[in-house]
Amino acid sequence: MNSIFDLLDDLEDLLDKSAPRPFSKKISIDKDEIFEIIGDIRLSLPGEIKQAQRIADNCDKIINDANNKAQSIIKDAEEKCERLISEHEIAKKAREEASIIMGEAKDTSREMRIAAVEYADNLLAQTEQAIRVTLEEFARNSRETEDFLSKEIDLVYKNRQELRGTGN
Repeated sequence: MNSIFDLLDDLEDLLDKSAPRPFSKKISIDKDEIFEIIGDIRLSLPGEIKQAQRIADNCDKIINDANNKAQSIIKDAEEKCERLISEHEIAKKAREEASIIMGEAKDTSREMRIAAVEYADNLLAQTEQAIRVTLEEFARNSRETEDFLSKEIDLVYKNRQELRGTGN
C-alpha cells in the first residue's frame, strides 16, 4: 500500500500530466483516476494512524523498561545498604551511597520518561500534521475539481443555448 505522501505525489503527477485546454489554464482530468487516488488515500489513513499507535505503544514500553531499570537500581541499592549496616560508620556511609544511587536512579528514570514522552509526542505531532496536510490538499483538490466541472457545465449549457438560437 502506498504512503499518503506517495499518493499525493501521484495526484500531483496526474495534474501535471493532464492536457491543458486551449487558450485556458484549465486542464482535463480523468475523473476515475482522481477518485482511485482519493480512495487509496482513504485506505492509507488507517495505516498511518495504526503506525502512530504502534509508536505510542513503543514509547510506553520504553517508559516501562526505564521504570523497571530504576526499580532494579533502587532494589540493588537497598540490598547493598542492608549488607553495610553492620557497623555504625559503615552504615552511615552506606546510607549516603544508597541515597546518592537512589537519587541518580530517580533522576535517570525521570529523564528517560521525559525523553520517551517527548519522542512519542513528536512522532504523533508529525503524524497529525501529515494527516492535516492530506486533508487540506484533498479539500483544495475537491474544490478545484468542483469549480472546474461547474464551469464546464456552464460552458456546455451556453453552447447548447447558442446552438438552439442558431437553429430557429
